[in-house]
Amino acid sequence: MAQPPPRRPPPPAGNAPPGHRPPPPPPNNARPPPPRPPPPSTSIPRVPIASSYFDENHLPSVLHQPNPMTPDAERQARRRTCRFIEEAGQRALRQGRVAVATATVFFHRFYAKHAFQTHDRFEVAMACLLLAGKTEESPKKLDLVIRECWKLRRRAQQQQQKLLSQGGGDSPSMAGASPTATMPSPSSSSTDNIQIDPKSEEYVRLKERVLLLERVILHTIGFELSIDHPYKFLVGFVQSLNRKKLVEYSKPPAVKGKDGQPQPLSSSKTAQNAQNAQMVQELSQNAMNFCNDSMHTSLCLQFTAQEIAMTCVYLSGKYSGIRPVGGKLWIELLEGITVEELTSISIQILELVQPRKGLDSDKAFKMIRRDLDDMLVRGDGHGAVNANAAPDAKRQKTN
Repeated sequence: MAQPPPRRPPPPAGNAPPGHRPPPPPPNNARPPPPRPPPPSTSIPRVPIASSYFDENHLPSVLHQPNPMTPDAERQARRRTCRFIEEAGQRALRQGRVAVATATVFFHRFYAKHAFQTHDRFEVAMACLLLAGKTEESPKKLDLVIRECWKLRRRAQQQQQKLLSQGGGDSPSMAGASPTATMPSPSSSSTDNIQIDPKSEEYVRLKERVLLLERVILHTIGFELSIDHPYKFLVGFVQSLNRKKLVEYSKPPAVKGKDGQPQPLSSSKTAQNAQNAQMVQELSQNAMNFCNDSMHTSLCLQFTAQEIAMTCVYLSGKYSGIRPVGGKLWIELLEGITVEELTSISIQILELVQPRKGLDSDKAFKMIRRDLDDMLVRGDGHGAVNANAAPDAKRQKTN
């Protein structure tokens, strides 16, 4: 039987040279190559940010293991150390108000990323004062900062021991000391020994620790040394309210003369100018006091300096009996703040200052709370408010 002739290969395709054979077809059981991954996207997806992005329940000190702090204990540690910074900066180191406020903001930002359990808060306070002095052009030598802060802390420690021996409470600057505190107890035989020996090992260790913490603070805050404080917005805004004649006394008080005695009310221009000057002075001073109190809270981590300044002016006006003219609402005069922000800031400041003001101020604070509640229900001002919305439990800290 004759064999069939061999099959000729197909002609070469294109410009293939003669004698070129195409690759054999893949066998039937061969698997197809895996699909190629899609090319990487050039756009980075954005993570939606919640409206209440600051939550003290998620601060490092609260989440620290194995000994977490409660949010209230974390809040108290901030307040007590801020009082220590204020007393050490203004009274002991003779620093200006702005430098002390800058040190306080550094402190709040540091402990927004670090836990109180890992860094001694008084050593961090020393480093913040040292760094703030350089930032605000009022530098203090490291030796002076250590000596003065040591004396202040040692004196407060002695006062604490004295109160405890008498059955009293804690010292305002030393209460709630952090677990990492290493301050030795004062000698019972000599309560005047509050100086630190510059040749001692404790002094050398403390000096090295403060210098190290200064660098850690710089890295923590991202070398952001330019801080806006509410003070610069506050003064200008109060002057603007007076210049435009937008506020007035609810009940005009008696104007004090040069001898300090009340003068009879008069419709003359001189008497009106004196009353306006007294109103501006009272509104500015009380607003400045509220501003100083706000530095002891974490408000600088939650709101801008302008929003805090507007709230302090509002609180000062309500506390001093000053109201907008023409039956307007305060929220209509305030710049760059909503009702929700005004309420949240006011509540946190009132929670801090109300226990210290005493019964005389209780009536004024209750009136402020009623006014804030009315604004929230009505939704007055810069944006409507849902009255049925659940309050922010993190910020609604007072009743």
